[in-house]
Amino acid sequence: MTPEVTRRALMLGSVGAAGTAALAGCSGKDAAGADLPLRIHANDSTTFQPNFNPYGGVPLQGASGLIYENLRLATAMTPGESEPWLATELVWNEGGTELVLTLRDDVHFVDGEPLDADDVVYTFLMHRDFPATNTVALGVVDATAVDPTTVRIEFESTSFAQESDICTRPIVPEHVFSAFEDPSTEQIAEPMGSGPYRLERFSDQLYTFVKNDEHWAADEFEPRELAWPSFTTQTMNTALQAGEIDWSGGFIANIDKIFVEHDPENRGYWYPGNGTVNLTLNLEKELFQDLELRRGISLAVDRQEIAEIAYMKYFGPPHPTGLPRPTYEEFIAEEYRDLEFEVDVEKAETVLDDAGYPRGEDGTRVAPDGTPLVFDLPIPSSYNDWVTTSQILGSQLRKIGITLTPRGISFEQWLEARDTGNFDITISTAGAGQNPWYLYRSMLSSEYRTEGDEPVVANFQRWYDDETDELLRTFSDTDDEEEQRTAVEGLQRIMIEQMPTLPIVTAPNWFNYNTEVWTGFPNEDDPYALGAPVQNADRVMVLRNLTRTTN
Repeated sequence: MTPEVTRRALMLGSVGAAGTAALAGCSGKDAAGADLPLRIHANDSTTFQPNFNPYGGVPLQGASGLIYENLRLATAMTPGESEPWLATELVWNEGGTELVLTLRDDVHFVDGEPLDADDVVYTFLMHRDFPATNTVALGVVDATAVDPTTVRIEFESTSFAQESDICTRPIVPEHVFSAFEDPSTEQIAEPMGSGPYRLERFSDQLYTFVKNDEHWAADEFEPRELAWPSFTTQTMNTALQAGEIDWSGGFIANIDKIFVEHDPENRGYWYPGNGTVNLTLNLEKELFQDLELRRGISLAVDRQEIAEIAYMKYFGPPHPTGLPRPTYEEFIAEEYRDLEFEVDVEKAETVLDDAGYPRGEDGTRVAPDGTPLVFDLPIPSSYNDWVTTSQILGSQLRKIGITLTPRGISFEQWLEARDTGNFDITISTAGAGQNPWYLYRSMLSSEYRTEGDEPVVANFQRWYDDETDELLRTFSDTDDEEEQRTAVEGLQRIMIEQMPTLPIVTAPNWFNYNTEVWTGFPNEDDPYALGAPVQNADRVMVLRNLTRTTN
């Protein structure tokens, strides 16, 4: 899943009519002692489309991790560590180009077929042969089954740094997926996974999972039924206030007043930094290749104002390196540790004047070729925080003679525009991943470059730079921590000096919880996993930790 899809899934909406009806009476106080479902909200959608293919289109939440399992469990909260799951052991060769996995021997898909080395081999060869499924750009050369529980995967270059990507790929059944002409385009309504949960029922307003009692770790999961109702933004506050959701992700304005104050004993939230939200300039357009134009724009953006107004002071402005704080504070180079974004409208005016962008008679600046600096800012109309952010940006840039007009469109239209490069300026998100390399790779790597109109899955501003790519390679080619730190510091310098993208706010992991029925969610005091129900490994870790609340 791309960083933006993940981010959208973190947004919280409000329950649709059918979902509300289905969940009516599911509050802990009204149905004490009943075998209540765990009520989850991961994305806002008026209706659901029946697609549980983890590698095709936009799969429904829960398909990855709960139905189709990972080889290992890894979370950004413990960088560099992973926990055995389908794979009990993994061993790299010295050069980091070959990984040998040892699998459990007691795993079965829900149709009774065993999950063995052939399924893992198929999954990784699918990444090689169907690039659209390879959303994390793994350089798979070959994969072979040494025996039923041993797999050897070969990569085209050193891949130490991508271990968590490799180990959190959902493993799919070869006997099902091999029949698809192109797995990346197949819509799967009846998933055949091996995970701790399976699909119980589906409607366009509500789908439910039920525990897979035949799963090898079934005893580790207490919640028997998971309910995923549809939500719309318009009524999300009502649903939250009513206590209709146990586990949710999403930005909520006035979270304490809207949510927590109605039941402070049971309700809470935790928003650790998990990436960066960027003002994304399309660098394939010659105009935005001018560093001085990017610098002038950046000087006019008041990130503190955006954080305070659009995000209710839940967090401060981002660091100029793009590294989220406090998550990756320790990786910020000493020389940049105290650096903050400069806000100076007068200086921005001077930079643009000197760079050849004079104001016209109407006050709007024009490029050296006479093109007015007038741009649309397409964003999903349902992203309330981005709507407010874009309005603030428009006001701030107007002061320096640049017109930026927010244009709300559907989520699907925005995805297409962003991915195909059909925009001048937009907003996009990059997830932090397991270490700073993941974040910088997602934002800056030429690996994601495509030909013609083929969509990209990351690096949405399309920054293609040899020095950047070399620093990313240097990090991934070694497991020496000092060499990796030096490479990350070089990437920080590029972010600060060359401004390939403009961070405007920290991207938090939006996570809200209600312990009236279920307890054991992660929090600041017990950060064992990211809390939002959208990361395929983290949600397995959270579900395994939940127990029914006793009153």
